[in-house]
Amino acid sequence: MNRLIAACIVALAIAFPALAQNQFRIDAPTGVSSSGYLRVMPTYTDRRVLAANVNEDHTLPTGARWVVFSSNCSEWYAKRGGTAAIAAGDVTDGTGSTMNPAGFDVNGVTTIGMIAPAACTITLDVYK
Repeated sequence: MNRLIAACIVALAIAFPALAQNQFRIDAPTGVSSSGYLRVMPTYTDRRVLAANVNEDHTLPTGARWVVFSSNCSEWYAKRGGTAAIAAGDVTDGTGSTMNPAGFDVNGVTTIGMIAPAACTITLDVYK
């Protein structure tokens, strides 16, 4: 069983090297059964203050590979390489915007459209 777990960990490390590069492990103290991970400092951080119901296209820095979002918005939408739209009905053709994304793989993407129904602030932590 331990060999199977080790093989899975190695396979994940090979398949997703960015996971290992953008975090470090915090081991639990003796007698505590859990540990955690923290992200390393981003390469680049921007902040956008969104006006209600207005799409803003954010240009990513050259070489961006990953973006991690933080916001004080209860609801907001993002779209890689396009204009984001607030959900007003069904979208069944794959062109919808993502609601409250945690982050995106942005390799090869130059812009992210963002919109919210109420004014709010979003930070974008970019990793190259």
